[in-house]
Amino acid sequence: MKNFDTKRFGHVLKLDFAEGLKPMLWGALAITLLYLFFFWFAHNIAYDSSWYNSHPEKFSLRVCEAVGGFSTIAMLFYFLIAASILYRNEQKKQQRIAWLMLPATNLEKFLSRWLYLVAFSLVGGLLTFFVTDAIHMVWLWLGGKPVMAATPFFFHTLPHPDKYNHLLRIIVVYGMMVTIHAFFLMGSLLFKKYHFIVSSALFVLFFTVMASLYNTSGLYMFNSELSNRIFDIVMIVLETGAIILFTWLAYRLFCRWQVVTHKFVNV
Repeated sequence: MKNFDTKRFGHVLKLDFAEGLKPMLWGALAITLLYLFFFWFAHNIAYDSSWYNSHPEKFSLRVCEAVGGFSTIAMLFYFLIAASILYRNEQKKQQRIAWLMLPATNLEKFLSRWLYLVAFSLVGGLLTFFVTDAIHMVWLWLGGKPVMAATPFFFHTLPHPDKYNHLLRIIVVYGMMVTIHAFFLMGSLLFKKYHFIVSSALFVLFFTVMASLYNTSGLYMFNSELSNRIFDIVMIVLETGAIILFTWLAYRLFCRWQVVTHKFVNV
């Protein structure tokens, strides 16, 4: 059973989505309540009501700007949390035995769970904001207030051409996001508990070391247009290598899983 079989892969994918539907719904509900809290906080605490009464349109604009920015940050954290807890159920002995005994190749099981992660992240982090924003607009309309969508501000917080002058810098920023996500995915397979906390601590440590090396090297002093382009190209190459490395390590860790492992790590 070494070859990739699409029919067998389809069965594994169906199983992952069937068993993961409940966690996906609970995750979507949690992030929806968080988005709603942002709207509630902006309306009731963040801004003065007297100013709102005299400038209702500007007030709605400020609310949508603030909620859009905070919600984008919350969505990115949601993506990392989803990646870090992807294999949480398999940390238990019975679930791990059932998963290892599943009649499918490691590649099929790994790819199936990764596709579930993509759906879990998009449904919970992205789709729920559209729903929450629609609820907020209906609430504004029912209350006779100026109706305004927060979705444009939600996307405006993400890297886009208006923020950066050239495509390379946008690729660098998104490449860094994907790199961090791949690192947390590896953490979900390496650690047996406290996945998000331990992965976050290791990432902060790694980032601190890299930042220190960067400052010590004096590369920040080269600030010409050409040096910035070269720096972006080097960063893209490094990020691509890191994404491949972390994903490969995650897969190799998965292939080496055993029923009985170390108390804290799956090795």
